Order: sequence, then structure tokens, then C-alpha cells
Amino acid sequence: MALIQSATHSEFDLTQIKRGDCIRVKRAGDTTAKNGFVTEVLSNKLRLLYCNTQNNATSYLDITAADAAIGVWEIYWTSDFQTVNYENNAPQTGE
Repeated sequence: MALIQSATHSEFDLTQIKRGDCIRVKRAGDTTAKNGFVTEVLSNKLRLLYCNTQNNATSYLDITAADAAIGVWEIYWTSDFQTVNYENNAPQTGE
């Protein structure tokens, strides 16, 4: 199921993700991903709590629906570790 309802309207589908879900995000162009938990879900923003391994501290990260809709983020999330969902709206290039 798609996390973004419509690329032109840029809203998260609140039936697909909820507070407490585990999440893994990777910004386009980065080689490492951030793993954490969803702490806030709004139609235009997700707030994540993750462990920053550089200084061994927890940090928050906001992901906007607008950024997710244009492919800035590669997103994996799960509620039960049985089903892992995936979202990446990066523009398709090549053949």
C-alpha cells in the first residue's frame, strides 16, 4: 500500500502508518539509513525518534509528505515485523 495518497496533494495515508511503528529511512544520495520509531503522524509530516550513532544519543527527524512524494526519502515501516511496507517515489530514469 502506498504511504503517499497522491503525489499532487502530498499527504500521508494515515491508515498505513501510525505512532509506534518501526521505521527505516534513507535520504536520497546517502549510504546509511536511520532506524527508529514513529512518534507523531500528521497528514503532512512524520516525526521519528532514532539513535544517532555518531554521538550515541537519540534524535528526532521530521519527514514531510512533500519530500516523500518527490522521492527525497526511501521509507520502510512495519507494525508487526511480519509485513514490511516500502515507499520510494524517486523519479524513474533510464530505459
